[in-house]
Amino acid sequence: MLMCASEGRHWRYEVCEHDDGCLVQMRDLATGELDEEFSTIFRTLPVAFAYAEMSAAYERYAASELEHVEDEEIEIDVEATERHFIDLSDRLHDSGVNGIVVQAWGTGKPAQPGWPVALKLDRDKQRPRVCKLDRPF
Repeated sequence: MLMCASEGRHWRYEVCEHDDGCLVQMRDLATGELDEEFSTIFRTLPVAFAYAEMSAAYERYAASELEHVEDEEIEIDVEATERHFIDLSDRLHDSGVNGIVVQAWGTGKPAQPGWPVALKLDRDKQRPRVCKLDRPF
């Protein structure tokens, strides 16, 4: 069930009810499709919503940078939403878990058989992504 959403320039960050807490997922505004690689689960709704707001603000900022639009309000919004998310996350001890990792835990199998995975920030798209490590431990 959709609880709330925050919109960026090209994506909507939806906070949905999930068995393990609150799921934040990313939906393309043009096509309506979900991005399968972007999902994060939080234990608490306030942190999940703050994360969705922060993600949307980052996306608006990245889009304005690419379009060479000078807008001080966007920069202020990014800073404020980031501070709000970090503060809530720290106070409620809820940093979230990548949804792909949770799916792997649920099946009892590694996300990539035989290979560990790591989370990296995809700087072009301003979102975390799961990647396969070069070799197993």
